[in-house]
Amino acid sequence: MPKPLNLDRLQKFEPSAPAPNRSEETTPVDQESDRTDRWPSREPVADGQISIKGPLSTIRRFKAMCKEDRRTYVDMLNILMDAFEKKP
Repeated sequence: MPKPLNLDRLQKFEPSAPAPNRSEETTPVDQESDRTDRWPSREPVADGQISIKGPLSTIRRFKAMCKEDRRTYVDMLNILMDAFEKKP
C-alpha cells in the first residue's frame, strides 16, 4: 500500500519572497547585457541552396579558386558578386 501524499512538504519549494520587477531596477546597459545572455533564437536559419549547371571546366576553376583562397563556395560567390557590382 503506497504512503499518503503529504502536501505540507511542498511548501519548501515555494518562493520565499516575490521576484523583483526587473524593468524598474535595470538600467539600459543592464537590459542590453540581458539580451546577450539569452538562449540562442530557435528561429530557423535563413539558408538556401542552389544547383548550377555549366561546363566542368568552369566548375573546376571555381572550386580551385575557393580551395586556393581557403574560402567556402558562398564566401567566394559573395566576393565575386561584390567585385562585379563595383565595375563601372
